[in-house]
Amino acid sequence: MRRTRQQALDTRVKIINAAERAFFLHGAARTSLEDIAKEAGVTRGAVYGHFKDKEAVFSAMFEYFGLPLDPFLIAPSHEDGDPLNRLQAELTRCLCDAIRIARTRRLYVIALTKCENAPEKAKFCERIHMAGLRAEAQIDAALRSAVARGQLRASLDTREAANFIHAALSGYFRKQLMMSSPGGIDADANRIVATALRCIGHGSTPPCCSQ
Repeated sequence: MRRTRQQALDTRVKIINAAERAFFLHGAARTSLEDIAKEAGVTRGAVYGHFKDKEAVFSAMFEYFGLPLDPFLIAPSHEDGDPLNRLQAELTRCLCDAIRIARTRRLYVIALTKCENAPEKAKFCERIHMAGLRAEAQIDAALRSAVARGQLRASLDTREAANFIHAALSGYFRKQLMMSSPGGIDADANRIVATALRCIGHGSTPPCCSQ
């Protein structure tokens, strides 16, 4: 019984790895469960034995590798004496990891650039959208803590600022995903995150963001 269960787990992992390769090469709309079965070297029935549809396969990929659906989901901190600098460090780390770690980058390429508007992907795309909203809420919470500690002006609309920061980083991230080589990402990530925070009032405000 134990060996049979292990075989089932091994087959599931084989299918997940095959799906990652197929989705990356061909995109979501042009990849069928039968294509995934062929890539994995298993029967179509074996795929259906583990996953009811492509959305379930997509979800399993991110769950198996422990990735959030939004790259900028940060861990909340309820007791932090320097919330703004912690936010900057966390967002920089998230951006660097998402671009530099090969498998992480591949999965986000699939989710954000190869998930065409196919009907069977609607629920998964909605989950990505909700993850983005959670990321914005976490950034908002960090900004509110920074305001409470006098690191940002009291009049700052933290929700609007969080939306801006998330949008700016997401746009830069998508641009990086379209490039073949992520060279120099550490310095670039630090600069991009610092610039986004300066635009909402952290540190010296650049002329393009001053009023």
